Amino acid sequence: MIVRILTATSLLLAAPVAIAAPTKPKPVSAVVITNSREVQATEVAIGANGQTVRLAKPLAPNAQATLRLPKMAGCMVVVAAVFEDEATSEHSEFDVCKDRTIRFTD
Repeated sequence: MIVRILTATSLLLAAPVAIAAPTKPKPVSAVVITNSREVQATEVAIGANGQTVRLAKPLAPNAQATLRLPKMAGCMVVVAAVFEDEATSEHSEFDVCKDRTIRFTD
């Protein structure tokens, strides 16, 4: 009986350590943008914390580029792209802490 009480007590004392708050994700400083479409991306922009960064030049079909992000407190960004065929792509909530590659596809 005492062994059961000691075991239960030790489990209760260890529980707060096992249920500790999740660690804060490390801020992301850059993402890789991949254009898997058959047409050129003429504009690519990423918005975070009220700031917007853009690719300096168009992104060719099946090409990729690295874009440095502004300093961010969180992980969510807005991604927008315009393509040569006048198609657009917008992701209003993209989590760069989970995936650091942004891929445009047909």
